[in-house]
Amino acid sequence: MPLIIAPCLALAACGSETTPAPTPTPSETVAGPRTLVAAGFADTKLGPRIVGPEGDEVAGELVREGQKIADIVSYVACPAPKKDEVAAEECVPADQPEGAVYTYVHRVTPVDLADELDTPLLFRTTKAAHGFANNIGFDRDQAEAVLGEGYSIRVQEDNGALLWRVEISNGWHSGEELTFFWQSTLPPEGPQKAYAVGTENGRAEGNGPFPAEEAPVDEDAAGADPAD
Repeated sequence: MPLIIAPCLALAACGSETTPAPTPTPSETVAGPRTLVAAGFADTKLGPRIVGPEGDEVAGELVREGQKIADIVSYVACPAPKKDEVAAEECVPADQPEGAVYTYVHRVTPVDLADELDTPLLFRTTKAAHGFANNIGFDRDQAEAVLGEGYSIRVQEDNGALLWRVEISNGWHSGEELTFFWQSTLPPEGPQKAYAVGTENGRAEGNGPFPAEEAPVDEDAAGADPAD
């Protein structure tokens, strides 16, 4: 009787080397905004203000495509004096001890707008808040008076930038001031185009005091022998 080899078995023998499954390419995961706990401005103790070339406050405008959407007035306060210490008339960052925390305060007021879609829905920094000390908030009494009972402002950190989102309100209308604040371990470098309000029509940006980026640590210098 002739030997019959099934075609499938012959093929199996010829194709004994299987092709490995492709290795999936890892993709970078981008973290979303991180919700923070908002502090109350009334509960935040402030020391004397830093006085710059424009005085102890910096006034600016938040502008979108040449149109002013809101006014912004900002200042930076040093830590409050300790008990039995006499408060200075102004703050000099160079005189502050290591680890001092500076409070950045921003009063934002929408102007009279012809387009309701330009009504601000959030306030934010446009870049990473250098030296952020994990303390952020707003004036709660003021927010309730402006936005109405039952209002909601969500504060978030998104890739280093800080956001205050008005989620529930009666509307943030022209002439209604809201006060926002955050804290940093770094003093301001000077006014920078680092703040904005967001509207349905887009972002309106402007200047305010902002800290300089932290200098990178020189690993060679950090690990060097002091005797060298």
